[in-house]
Amino acid sequence: MHFHPLTTLFLSSLALAIPHSNPLKPLQPLTWDVYLSPALPVASTQNYSFSQTAITPISGLKTAILIDSPPTYNSATLLANWLDSKLGSRTLMHIYITPRARRSFLRAPQVIAHAQDQLVPGTQRPADSWTAWFPGQLPLQTQTWTPLPASNTFQLEGHELKAVPVGFTDTYNSTVLYVKDLDLVVAGDVVYGSYFQYLVESHTPELRAEWVRALRVVGELEPKFVVPSHMQAWDGFGVEHIERTRAYLQAWGMEVGDGDVVAKDKFKKRIESAFPERKGDLILDVAAAAVFPSNE
Repeated sequence: MHFHPLTTLFLSSLALAIPHSNPLKPLQPLTWDVYLSPALPVASTQNYSFSQTAITPISGLKTAILIDSPPTYNSATLLANWLDSKLGSRTLMHIYITPRARRSFLRAPQVIAHAQDQLVPGTQRPADSWTAWFPGQLPLQTQTWTPLPASNTFQLEGHELKAVPVGFTDTYNSTVLYVKDLDLVVAGDVVYGSYFQYLVESHTPELRAEWVRALRVVGELEPKFVVPSHMQAWDGFGVEHIERTRAYLQAWGMEVGDGDVVAKDKFKKRIESAFPERKGDLILDVAAAAVFPSNE
């Protein structure tokens, strides 16, 4: 499934007010799009699936970047085919990775082959759970990753793209990608759409408060469009996802803090009842198991 380009920013032409000088060329507009990677069945006796993932290409006239990509061979092949039709003759300059852990080392060669470079903010670590969830479906990770410069910025046809560190969210050292000229934040796992949030690592009130502070940082960028990493097709790209993510954290903390829930399944049912529009059985289960490990 994919979406048509949602917005294009036309920048005003600039000219020097000096006689006989040549006017400065205006920057070419950027466009952005979202590919919604399908939910992925995992190796599980409960027939669980990993949540749908939003993949965002940003394109100029001749070049483009890709923000994130799916982990498995099959899902990457679907994305690569979509990119072939979407990018046309454009050169894919970079693949930029937003989450710092779980997806950072999971890039299939079908997607890597499209790009000249892979950008990642800071150091990374892989997660062991991926091989258990997707046995025999993950490529070997042999590619070289290029850290961003100290400024956390890079360029696409003269437009600045900035990685904004926001601290701890659903994992450590999270970032979002801010494109001021598009009023766009590609939020990765910092902001969620209508999927249950990964709260295995954010298991204390203090860590969830860190996540709330990170959401405040995203809001202070004043975007008009926010792309959550995990979303459903009908979610859209509004800034309301920031508040919805915060509300989920608050509700989760209240349920954990009540103390009257002693079983994982009962806890899950209460979360599902509070957020009936959300999906993501795998993530809800592992997050609830972190709250009630004795129920496993």
